[in-house]
Amino acid sequence: MINFSIKKVLIMKIIFLFIFIGNCFCELNLNISKQNINNRVNNKTNNTNFSNYEKIHKKNLILGVIMWYSLEIILPFFNSLLQAKIKNYETVIFVKNVSQNLINYLKSIGVIIYNINNDYKNIPITKFRWKIYFDFLNKKKSEYELIFIADIRDTFFQRDIFKCYENRKSFIGISIEDGTLNQGINKKWVKDFAGEEKQNTIKNERIICFGSIWGTLDKILEFSNIFWEKLKSNTNSTDQGIGNYLFYYEKIFEDCVVKSDNYGPVMTIGRTQRENIILDLNNNVLNFGGEIAAVIHQYDRKRDIAIKIKKKFLYNNFTRVIDCKNQKNLLNKYSNNNKLNKINQLHSNKELAKYINILL
Repeated sequence: MINFSIKKVLIMKIIFLFIFIGNCFCELNLNISKQNINNRVNNKTNNTNFSNYEKIHKKNLILGVIMWYSLEIILPFFNSLLQAKIKNYETVIFVKNVSQNLINYLKSIGVIIYNINNDYKNIPITKFRWKIYFDFLNKKKSEYELIFIADIRDTFFQRDIFKCYENRKSFIGISIEDGTLNQGINKKWVKDFAGEEKQNTIKNERIICFGSIWGTLDKILEFSNIFWEKLKSNTNSTDQGIGNYLFYYEKIFEDCVVKSDNYGPVMTIGRTQRENIILDLNNNVLNFGGEIAAVIHQYDRKRDIAIKIKKKFLYNNFTRVIDCKNQKNLLNKYSNNNKLNKINQLHSNKELAKYINILL
């Protein structure tokens, strides 16, 4: 009986020992799990919240319209864009009435092309484009972070425009020209839309050019919608007149507007005095702060600058994109008859490209 009691006690002690060890092991695992959960929460809070994760994985977007333009006209825009080494972006272009050569070239450099189906045939593309932009961005708003909308005909890039604004939240950028809304055609445009009394209220404001506008997708989307509604109901007014009225008189986006003038990364130089525009040894246009501007608009208003830019971004790529039939037409603007006679004797694209560089 005694031996049986001793055995029973020993068995009970062993069972309790196993239960104790099991409880310790479970508690240890529970603490490790809690620690892992805490670490994940802390990492999410301190390092990568969801909005930052989204931002990292979204692209930036360059947006524009090409209608009736030839390949020659658009080359400085796209060749300069390639050379600007912009990171993490897409280019989306809406086209109508352009050559297949132009479309093939754009596709070859990765541009995304959409055809324009204009349901508002009596409204000019300068207005209807804002409807196109709104519809597109509204469908793609989960894909993009910063948007840059540009006039393709007279714009070129020198460096990454998105890098200038990568840390800004919810803003819209506008380009300021030299001159005021009390001058020339801009005065008329605002007056035609808003009337003389309202025009007088904002007449001393600097001109906003709507050939360049940029910002976060939310503000560009909102602006495109507002702009289109105004343009649609005022078919006789211009986008420039309506846009200046909206920003200066109605003060839309007053709390989040970022302006860029001749000191900023986006320069609109059409009204700027030529002697005030400085180019460096590589024909980069410098802003008034002495830095290489990211984007130059209206460069074609200064003939000597236009020739330098076309030589830099057009002729150096001549052999790759221009077919032989268009060669003489392309050179008409920059060559006299004697030079054309010389050019007519040249047969290969390689020789022609070399000769163009000598000409200019």
